[in-house]
Amino acid sequence: MPPHRTHGSAGPAVIQRLLALSGHAARWGARWRPRWWRLLAVPLLLSLTLVGLAGCRPGLAAQVEPAPQIDVDWGIYRIYWSSRDYAADMEALRVRHPRPPSYVMFYRDLGHLSFPTRAVGAIRELGAAPVISLELWLWHDRETPYLPLLVEGRFDEELKAWAQAARDEGGPVWLRFGFEMNGNWFSWNGDPELFVQAWRHVHRLFEEAGAHNVQWLWTPNVTDVPATADNAAPLYYPGDDVVDGVGLDGYNFGEHHDEYHVWQSFADVFDEPLAELSRRYPAKPLFIGETGCAPGEPGAKAAWIRDAWQTLARYPTVQAVLWFDLDKRREGEPDWRLISEPDALVAFNETFAAPQTASPGQ
Repeated sequence: MPPHRTHGSAGPAVIQRLLALSGHAARWGARWRPRWWRLLAVPLLLSLTLVGLAGCRPGLAAQVEPAPQIDVDWGIYRIYWSSRDYAADMEALRVRHPRPPSYVMFYRDLGHLSFPTRAVGAIRELGAAPVISLELWLWHDRETPYLPLLVEGRFDEELKAWAQAARDEGGPVWLRFGFEMNGNWFSWNGDPELFVQAWRHVHRLFEEAGAHNVQWLWTPNVTDVPATADNAAPLYYPGDDVVDGVGLDGYNFGEHHDEYHVWQSFADVFDEPLAELSRRYPAKPLFIGETGCAPGEPGAKAAWIRDAWQTLARYPTVQAVLWFDLDKRREGEPDWRLISEPDALVAFNETFAAPQTASPGQ
């Protein structure tokens, strides 16, 4: 910001001089100016006075709108295996980022329905809340449709035990049940009515177990795949009474992933679906459940992160943004990790993970 310009007492002196001259002019006008000049004299003098006051007194000058403050938490995906030292993983996050995450997210499937006590405890030690994304299939069997089995109660006993353990643990847990349900890469896609039945059935089990500390997070993909009327994300919404927060998953896959993807900014990915979500569910906390940026030209990923942070000023209702921090090149996807490019990690630490939130551009 340039140094503030001060005028001292010069402003009032100028105004006094103008008033004095105007008095002479008025008197001269009585002798030799036409009558219409007198009619203009008072508003003209008033305008000159206000201009002088605005120049010498900042309080009367045109106000410059301050840059909006960004108040958003951040979270991160960290893969969890029962054999992994998750506490060491959490400590690494503390070292890597100047401000640790508020949320740590990991996946479970229907074959791993014991409550992940160790992982949750490690996340709590970091001072974060766990976000558990429950995939509605078995990792070794991704073809069988499991929604009918959930509705029929095939997994009730395991789910009740999970809910009771979560209740006994006591801290807040966010559960992303069947996320990205409007995407055909998951077997729980394609039947919105059955998905809603499964959600409400499992939610009832948790309520009966007294697991009121489990918060239910509904997060479709930013686009419906396929983009058909019967696969629209709102059809999968199970109801306000069983949803505690809503969110979106969306990525910039970049230009080199396949023939269909192009480089997209954060706004390109999220603008329209965020507006729709805010309009439909205005009372619900809003999350970016998963996001990431593919590597591009040198510095492009870092620039994308900085731009994403600035763009969040337009979304004051977004509570948190969770970064998907995993290298998925072996699975045909980009390397989403923040450390994939050194300047990307620097950019993230200067924006999302900065010690204090800042205005756009700071």
